[in-house]
Amino acid sequence: MDDLAQELIDEILEFLHDDLPSLLSTSLVARKWVFTPRRHVFASIAVYHCFLGHRHGAGFVDNAHRFLDICRSPHCSILPSIREVAVNINTDFSPDGPVLGLLQDVIKTLGRAPIQKLVFLDHGASLFAEPVSLASMASHFPHLREFAYNALERVSDEIYALLSALPDLHVLSIYTNYKDSPTVPITRIPLPAGSFTQLHTLRLRLYPTQSEELRSWLHTASLRLESLHLTIFHCYHNGWGPISALSALLLGATAAHLRDLAIHVKYEDSDHRVADQIRLDKLSDGDLDFSALTNLRTLHLTTHNVNAVCQALSTLPPSTLRAFRYDFSHWIYYDDVPCRCSPAEVHQFVGVMNAQSLFDSLERFDLGVPVYFGDAGIARLRDHFGRWKDDGRMRIERSEDEFEVDTWASVNKERFGG
Repeated sequence: MDDLAQELIDEILEFLHDDLPSLLSTSLVARKWVFTPRRHVFASIAVYHCFLGHRHGAGFVDNAHRFLDICRSPHCSILPSIREVAVNINTDFSPDGPVLGLLQDVIKTLGRAPIQKLVFLDHGASLFAEPVSLASMASHFPHLREFAYNALERVSDEIYALLSALPDLHVLSIYTNYKDSPTVPITRIPLPAGSFTQLHTLRLRLYPTQSEELRSWLHTASLRLESLHLTIFHCYHNGWGPISALSALLLGATAAHLRDLAIHVKYEDSDHRVADQIRLDKLSDGDLDFSALTNLRTLHLTTHNVNAVCQALSTLPPSTLRAFRYDFSHWIYYDDVPCRCSPAEVHQFVGVMNAQSLFDSLERFDLGVPVYFGDAGIARLRDHFGRWKDDGRMRIERSEDEFEVDTWASVNKERFGG
């Protein structure tokens, strides 16, 4: 009879508690207990105490206090199940005023779980309380293999100390906020021997100087990357920004291992002191050299500078490239300082694509264009690509901003639809 009763209870629970919100709000969870078949729901969670704006009616959201309340119970059963967590704790702003110590409590509590992936939004210096030291966070996550750091204001000057304390990462993502973030120099510290030997995926969204500094620092670890995604804020028309450290990666030990490469230039007014004409006329910092990327499978480039793309493609070695995408981005200063780019550059790009036998292996060739191209413009552009347009491998579409993997924007979209 006991077995039958337990079976009925399990069936009822299975029916009632099939998602995280219901588990967090029911009386069973209020008693700090979650039955075994439902614990997998807690494998990937978000802990938040923040203002999301009014999209989709979200406004201010807070599950951090409820999460801590559950975990403080001696009957808590969810912590051993948590493998991935996204943390967005803003202690300065809430309906009831500042909340002291909340972020520290959340970090310490999560330290009791076997966290393997952490997405962390850094709100910067707190107005009312000392923020959690980034360097000290590492000790709470000894099992961490994936780390995504999102800087709301600026990249913390502790980021190098934190990364030095996480030498066994497999995936690292560092994202600064958009153009309003200050570009404060970061003081580097030496990397311990043997650091990042297991790092296979690196994603960076930084200002050119910061990106170059961080790549240079990581290069001392002799990386063997398989996937490299770079988004670089840039205010000049020509080139890719500083590329010496990037070239060292592309021509060094990483080259033979790299299978997935994406380099995106985002034109942002990051330095208001730069004269408009200088934005247009400043020479490139150098050309990209892909000649050592013999194992490359996917390539995605985003820039307005077609010549830079053509030059980079011309250096590709005979390879097994399977997918290539080029997003032709808008020159944001065009109204004030129109660039001298010519439609003839389209023919140059077509010539590169048609002449390179290495593109024979492509299974997919995508072009992204600004919205002002219109349907007629896209149709005319397609006519240039006789080799590709009729065999089903080519697609031309309007470019749309995509959320980078593990940014807080992507977490918001997944959790709140915003």
